[in-house]
Amino acid sequence: MKKGLLTLIVLVFTSSWAFSQQNAADWQYVSYPELPFVLDHISLDLTLESSEPLIEGVGNYLITSRKPGLTEIVFNSADMDIQSVTFEGNETEYRISSDSLIIQLPDTLQRGNTMEMVITWKSSSSYGVIQDVYGNMWTSLNPKGRYHWLPVPDHPEVATTLEAFVTIPADRELVFNGTLVGDELVSTDEKVLEWSSEVPVSVTGLSLAMGDFVRSSARSGIKEVSFYSSENTLLPEVRDGLLSIAVSSMKEYERKLSFEFPYESLNIIVLPDNHWEEIQTGAGIIYLYQNLGSLPTQLRRGIAEQWFGNFHRYLDAPDNKYEFLKVMLAGTSNIQQLNNPDGLQSIYRWNLWEKGFDALEDDHLKTVIRESLAELVQQYSGVTGWNEYADFWYDESGLFWEVLPEFELRESQKEEEYVYGVEYIYDEMTSALTLVFEAKGEPIGSLVTVDVTEFGFTDTSRTDITFTGALDSVEVEISSGIDYLTLKPAYDTDLDIRFEEQKPFMFWIRQLRDQSSENQIQAAKALQNFTDNPDLQLAIRDALQGEDNANVRAAMLETLSVLTKDASGTEETFLGNLNSDNLSIQLSGLRALANYTENENVAFQVRNTLLRAERDTVFNVALETYQQIVPASDLLSAAERLGQNEQGDKKAIKILKVAAPADTSNKSMIMADRYALGEYPHSIREEALALLIEFEENEDYWQQTLEIFQEDRDPRIRNLSLDAVKYLSESDRTELLENRAKEELDPRVLSKIRELQQ
Repeated sequence: MKKGLLTLIVLVFTSSWAFSQQNAADWQYVSYPELPFVLDHISLDLTLESSEPLIEGVGNYLITSRKPGLTEIVFNSADMDIQSVTFEGNETEYRISSDSLIIQLPDTLQRGNTMEMVITWKSSSSYGVIQDVYGNMWTSLNPKGRYHWLPVPDHPEVATTLEAFVTIPADRELVFNGTLVGDELVSTDEKVLEWSSEVPVSVTGLSLAMGDFVRSSARSGIKEVSFYSSENTLLPEVRDGLLSIAVSSMKEYERKLSFEFPYESLNIIVLPDNHWEEIQTGAGIIYLYQNLGSLPTQLRRGIAEQWFGNFHRYLDAPDNKYEFLKVMLAGTSNIQQLNNPDGLQSIYRWNLWEKGFDALEDDHLKTVIRESLAELVQQYSGVTGWNEYADFWYDESGLFWEVLPEFELRESQKEEEYVYGVEYIYDEMTSALTLVFEAKGEPIGSLVTVDVTEFGFTDTSRTDITFTGALDSVEVEISSGIDYLTLKPAYDTDLDIRFEEQKPFMFWIRQLRDQSSENQIQAAKALQNFTDNPDLQLAIRDALQGEDNANVRAAMLETLSVLTKDASGTEETFLGNLNSDNLSIQLSGLRALANYTENENVAFQVRNTLLRAERDTVFNVALETYQQIVPASDLLSAAERLGQNEQGDKKAIKILKVAAPADTSNKSMIMADRYALGEYPHSIREEALALLIEFEENEDYWQQTLEIFQEDRDPRIRNLSLDAVKYLSESDRTELLENRAKEELDPRVLSKIRELQQ
């Protein structure tokens, strides 16, 4: 009989998590924007600096009127410095209202007539222009993010051809929409790259990225596929492998959809951190973020989005339904769950469908949608909504799927573990043995067969016994020359059973010499219950002398450490293990040294191991031991030492998390402040800021520092730092939240501000 533990998780896409996230990121575009003109072409002249996230631009816009008597043009523009707007070299009047740039035309433009307009601007918007600590700079693809770095009517309805001449530092590379058609070195410090797209691209898919990229390229038919990553980010063979996946995936999707890749080229950029970017693809551009996990999965997903998300554009993305279409196109055999350290809606929903696609029981729905993808892509282009898809499927099936049905996601079935304590009642004089089986939890209702192996001085014998229920006793026939015996569930049982055996002391001692390392390790661990036996230490040391198996030695050493505790001189046994090439032995030595709380030599050796550890496992165990034998001041000293090397910052933060609760000097908070406000990767800054919020209760500190965090370019830092308003006085808190509500541009952060104001 097999009894499985089956967990049902009901996935309701209006769950509290998803609902709150949707409210926090209300990016939906209006259905019918007022667009009395066509944006035929954009010609850009941009200058990018590597020292700061700044874009200086001159944009030449070719516009055709769609109505008679057009007198003004309205673009979107926010958080940028508009320097001038000109027609034929003459400046014209303009004004900015909210996020609108309203431009007065010098002459009335009639329907069908065309004119050129030039806008000059600068932008260093923290919402539109992103720069990380590695020197990479790129522009946001989040909904309504374009007009924070480029004056443009920012809406999926607007598509245009484009060309861009971009001046960048000579030691950097640039990626933009379209195809790279020119690369000219104009000085020792600068070069100009020309990008062009004769295929109209949606302005919501515009993005550029600059970094110390290495480029590799291949072709998929007539389309060029280019892969950009920092030289030290990926091994060459990994880059080549991803490039191969991109080419094969493009061909696979083109075959499935009977529709060629919709853009002139595909440009793929690998960056370390997603920077809270909900949208990871633009028109012909895919961003792969290393902290989101599997790059091949991100790539397949991103290529699918080129059709369903860029060629077909959505007013309400990110959305659960469109992630379903991506999974449908990408398939489920070569994709997997992605990491989601920052709670991105898009990745959350992708993971739901990746895990739950097969759990969707409506096979008819899946068949109709899968078979319709090719026709959908061919029938629609531009802005497309779910209702249009649903209408199409209704014509095919007679069923209107306005929303996707809810489903139950079944986790992988797990065997329920049955645990039984087994007491050995042994009469050495008569060689009589009774085994008492007692259930530690739910009992087994059927008969269980157990293989009993008896080890004697000269031979080994086997027999079977059976037991059942919550409590059962079984007499076992054994010989007078028995050394010990072992118990295992019969090989043909389909139950997961674990025995917690209480054997006589000498049974365990003799089992240390067993031929099975598993049995030896079991014995070594069990002997920790006999620390009052005066013969045990000698027996363990004797067994160690002839033992070659590193894992068995490690188990014996751990038992020995329980026996010796902090006895003077015994530490040398464990100190000698710190330099072992075997991980198990090294870790057992570290754990044992936690007993020597007042031994300076031990503290010194463990500190050295902590500082020099290359493996995270060794570091974590060394830290666990070190915190038990030294005061918080010594922990902080080790953190300072690690912080002198940029490779040690993550380890320093781990130490701070351990030291902070016991630190009375406030030094841990000073160090956390340095990490939280410094130029460090986001993961380090986030952990440091979380430490400050947990342990720094000084109101004066937060009065001085919270404003700095609220002006940070990273929206995740601004969002997290809002948790510290609890330390402000009521009046200061009210004032800060009111001011931030006026200035904050990220809708997720703004949503949290409004929640705190309630």
